[in-house]
Amino acid sequence: MHLVIVHGYLLSGTGSNIYCANVAKTWKRLGHAVTVVCQDRNAGKLDFVDEHFIGTNNVPATAPSPGSIRVVVPDIDNLLLVYVFNQYEGFTVKEMGNSQCSFDEIENYIDKTAAGLSKVLMQGVDRILTNHAILSPAVAKRASKGQVPYDIKIHGSSLNFSLKQRPELLKYALEGLCHCEKIVAGTSYICKLLGETFAQHAKEIGLHDKKVVIPPGMDPNVFQLIDTVNVNQQRFLEKIKIYADKKPTGRQAQKIVLPNPASTDDLHKSLTALAGTYDQWAVDYDLVQRWPAITEDEPVLVYFGSYLNTKGVGEVLVSFPTILNEIPKARLLIIGYGGYREHMEGILASMESGDINAFIAFCQAGSFLDASADELRGFFRTISQEERQRITITGIMEHSQICEVLPMASISIVGSKCAEAFGMVTVEAMCSGVLPLSNYHSGLEDILDVVKKVDPSLEAIMHIRSERGGKFGSADGSVLLKELPKKVINALKYLYPNAEYSDQTQRRKISEKLRSIAVENFSWDKICMSLLEPLH
Repeated sequence: MHLVIVHGYLLSGTGSNIYCANVAKTWKRLGHAVTVVCQDRNAGKLDFVDEHFIGTNNVPATAPSPGSIRVVVPDIDNLLLVYVFNQYEGFTVKEMGNSQCSFDEIENYIDKTAAGLSKVLMQGVDRILTNHAILSPAVAKRASKGQVPYDIKIHGSSLNFSLKQRPELLKYALEGLCHCEKIVAGTSYICKLLGETFAQHAKEIGLHDKKVVIPPGMDPNVFQLIDTVNVNQQRFLEKIKIYADKKPTGRQAQKIVLPNPASTDDLHKSLTALAGTYDQWAVDYDLVQRWPAITEDEPVLVYFGSYLNTKGVGEVLVSFPTILNEIPKARLLIIGYGGYREHMEGILASMESGDINAFIAFCQAGSFLDASADELRGFFRTISQEERQRITITGIMEHSQICEVLPMASISIVGSKCAEAFGMVTVEAMCSGVLPLSNYHSGLEDILDVVKKVDPSLEAIMHIRSERGGKFGSADGSVLLKELPKKVINALKYLYPNAEYSDQTQRRKISEKLRSIAVENFSWDKICMSLLEPLH
């Protein structure tokens, strides 16, 4: 079959980007011809992409070959409309949810993208998978004119950050939803969110009959158990050096000068501007030089995902010195990208210099952490240079690099404070044999529930106690900050009952169980075949 994926953004990073990339790769592996209509102008550099065409006029007249992926980038006048602001090289970026963009701009975006999709449909297409409630479904509806069936994969960000914030956008969601065949939700939480968001239009949409739960997945051929720390670490460093040399636009510590909180009127604005001075879509250029030599007897904690105030990454960072008090050999890796990168660097600098006022300012800039000034004082302490070197922030990585470093970790932390459509990083960690500690809310619940059915005691270790509240409602960051140290320490005792971190006996046993659960329930092959099945 010739299958088309419509996605308004990139094919690398996190969230829906990775979802679309993995569906495309899996359909390719299953022998289908795949076209991805998106805005990734660098997709030709991705190793799984076979053909790459930029510009609507350059779309070929014939379909791609079976078992291959073609990426088509339509003209959109360089205006990218997003749910949550981030920098995208070469684009003017506007959020849809806060009225930054006009309806004329939205209409132009839909029509321009539909023009590109229409040229693809002329090649002969069997099915279209669109992503998010807006705007890709409206694109497919206008381009297909009822001639080609399309389904919609719902991701949480368009519902939470656009439709809830700006109800006038509802007409674009209804345009797509009313004419699609299937509405795919990744979790029961997304099903519930769909029902709430479109309660008054459920009958018009046919929501009850169209919706189906198909979880996202991971590739067990990519995410593997560790060989050894030394072997994985060597492969990782070799891959990172090639990646950084290929894309030398990432952050370099020597070029960064943090603003002084005491003399800065808008610290958050200054920090986000500083984070925009280098390429967020490239790994830190100096990472190989900064990389610590991790040894077998050092338990590694990892956070991987977006550097946003919704994700709990600030709480992970601030809690780590308390963990070091109990486990001095521990290390923390923070892998990802986003506008709050320099907030973290400021927090680390203030802890190293012993400046508590600067520490509080960096923590509270842009509501990075939920904790009050008094609560933050309770977690502040001066860290030594050696302790500072136990914390490494890397910048973004591709799966080909993450898959080497992730299995080196004992524990991953998923501390999202905002509702999540699904816990993709939780599943990827499990498949790599890493014990994930996760908040229990929204789409994160489904994965923990699967684990609980297999091993309730294992789920209890993974489950972080949380309380609703904080700035984003789903989980109070102040509670997360207090819970993390004891949760991490207990989890490490579970993995290493003799407190000998070089003794991997128990950890290896748990790793194999975690991977087995992940592979059985969340493999991409099974999921992508389900996407093509008839609704009933």
